[in-house]
Amino acid sequence: MRINLFSYSNLKGNSQVQYVAASCIGSLLAVALIFFWLSISHAQTAKPGDIQGKVIDRKREKPLVAQPMILTVHKVDTVETQETTTDENGHYRFGNLPLDPSVHYTVSTVYEGTDYTEKDLVLSTWAPNITLDFDIGAFTDDKTQVQVKTHTFIIGPPPADHAPDGAVTVIEAIGVENQSDLPFQTKHRTQTVGLHLTLPIGTEGFQPHSPTSLTMNPATNAVILTAPLPPGESQLGYTYIFHVEKNRLNLSRRLDFDTAEFLFFVPEGIGFAPRAKFFGTPRREQIHNNVYLIYQSTAPKAFEAGETVDLTLNVNMGGTRGALPGQTSNLGQLILIAVAAALTGGFFVAALFKLRSANNNTASNTDDVTAPPDAGWLRKLNPDDCEHVRIARLEFITYLDDKYEKQEISERVYKRLRREQTERLTTLLEQQKRGNNA
Repeated sequence: MRINLFSYSNLKGNSQVQYVAASCIGSLLAVALIFFWLSISHAQTAKPGDIQGKVIDRKREKPLVAQPMILTVHKVDTVETQETTTDENGHYRFGNLPLDPSVHYTVSTVYEGTDYTEKDLVLSTWAPNITLDFDIGAFTDDKTQVQVKTHTFIIGPPPADHAPDGAVTVIEAIGVENQSDLPFQTKHRTQTVGLHLTLPIGTEGFQPHSPTSLTMNPATNAVILTAPLPPGESQLGYTYIFHVEKNRLNLSRRLDFDTAEFLFFVPEGIGFAPRAKFFGTPRREQIHNNVYLIYQSTAPKAFEAGETVDLTLNVNMGGTRGALPGQTSNLGQLILIAVAAALTGGFFVAALFKLRSANNNTASNTDDVTAPPDAGWLRKLNPDDCEHVRIARLEFITYLDDKYEKQEISERVYKRLRREQTERLTTLLEQQKRGNNA
């Protein structure tokens, strides 16, 4: 109850009001004291609590007998465990548990390789007993109940310590929904899993993010969720390394489940764009100080399980839909330099070395090969593309200086690459000057 002190003070001359107000306050104090006394009395006389329940095997509709059960007691500074087993009727009980709101409990069991867990259980004087039943083995394997709502790809530079071979980092974030009331399980070859998703051929350096229990089966090139997929929506995420080949980043794969939509997040300024026609015009968004072009699929219906979907990214320039095999090596060189300019120095070096090996594959010693001049293809560029190349050249020269200062590359390699990049930068600046004077 809230008392308006202003109104009360203005009416203090009225004895009847004073009496009513005093009686009200006195009643409140009495109720509070009684409540406080009952709380202390109840806490002093309360018995310890318990957590109990029944474990049922839903495959056979019978209680599980002698099933091991584990209670984890999470205290402020310690974690303790207790163990028991179910009786002939499938019942279990953990007793003599303290009624402390700062303590919480976890009950778990493992059956046929699957974990069943209930977390964050709290006992108090007002709720000293919890009944917790476990339904074991109740799963669905109906794939029509599972749909990938969104499958998102984020393109970025490779790790700084990755070999200079033209790689990129691919992040996949997947929102999947189990529309059944039961957890979903399926078979991947002979293994019972919660989910399996095919990866593109050539995946390297797989790293799970959410959940961290995700694994990759290298024999089948698939992401594996070992635990059952719970009902409702779940988020999966992982990262891997992939390579640009023939001016394309081919992330195509066969779908394991119906998929509603695909999205590509591509850093602005690089020439990656989806080849498939079901991707519409990208929208531009700034995320964490980075600007992305977001390509979203616009197919009229979901992509069906079993379908092979074209998820190829063409590396293109000047608004074209892709640089096709057979185009000049100069254009391919321009494309990957533009990619590098928009990403980190590490990716630039990777792209450069990939280009050098591709352009000089007939040479026995690439370090002694004279680089082709830039003037021819520079004349074909628009001003924005020229600026990308200029930034890339400067970044690489700075990168070389840093590597040489740290004695991470030899003097011979440093001088040769720096001279080459300086000459190319000079050619570019002259081309830009001529363009400005035209």
